[in-house]
Amino acid sequence: MESVTSNVPLPRLTKVNYENWSIQMKALPGSQDGWEVVQEGFVEPTTTAGYTAAQNKALKEMRSKDKAALYMLFRAVDESGFEKIASAATSKEAWDILAKVYKGAGRVKQV
Repeated sequence: MESVTSNVPLPRLTKVNYENWSIQMKALPGSQDGWEVVQEGFVEPTTTAGYTAAQNKALKEMRSKDKAALYMLFRAVDESGFEKIASAATSKEAWDILAKVYKGAGRVKQV
């Protein structure tokens, strides 16, 4: 996912553009087969004992997708937004925080 995000300027989340921003941001990880991990979440297993090589490989890929998506979210917000999601351990957690904080904020301002 880094290959796309490093070459493409990311849309910047503001207090009034959450709806448009979220549509654009869904497309970026989606283009790299990473939206699933943002949408469904990634849970780090407590142990990998007994995992097969294929399971370890799949875990590593999911972990990598999650961290790449989390980094992309960090880059797509301003300092205030970053402070809100800096402690998020997963991309889903960060996405959910941003949705809670910004979703509807633009509508309130329009009214």
